[in-house]
Amino acid sequence: MYAQSKAYLLEKIRACGLKSNPYTTEKALEKSQESHVGAVLFESETLARNGSKTRFRDQEGAQHKRRKVFDRKLSFTVILGDYTDEAVEAMYEKLLAGLDSGIYINGDYTPIEVESADWVDKDDSILKAKVAVQVKITFDGGLYRDTDFARVRELDVVSVTKNNGKEPIDGSETEQP
Repeated sequence: MYAQSKAYLLEKIRACGLKSNPYTTEKALEKSQESHVGAVLFESETLARNGSKTRFRDQEGAQHKRRKVFDRKLSFTVILGDYTDEAVEAMYEKLLAGLDSGIYINGDYTPIEVESADWVDKDDSILKAKVAVQVKITFDGGLYRDTDFARVRELDVVSVTKNNGKEPIDGSETEQP
């Protein structure tokens, strides 16, 4: 989930007009001497146990049970910086407009939430950019385990008898006095 989320964000900041290669580490970003800059930095991941279950059918029609073992919430900080407020604002709006409400990771839908944005001037930042925006984006996914149901066509029914509502006692079919 981490790799797919990071790749998705890198693709989106390139599409919003970033001309240079985006940074993925804080150390490389600090050493950068560029004013026109972009970065995708991993911030945090939270995990929580989850036991929810759902049923689904695959492409062949077989029924499966999917159990969500963990909730995973990954947060990234996307940084866009440039020479002017207008240039950063244009890239920022393109980024927000280009973000999907969610993506599919390993066949599971993962919602994407934009949590907050901070605007910083050159005096408040380690960047060489005159103006920058830092956007916190969260991917809310999970870790799943699939199990199969027994296929009915694989079972052999030997006999079916009706006992008129009487329960067998000690494995026998007759009622004991």
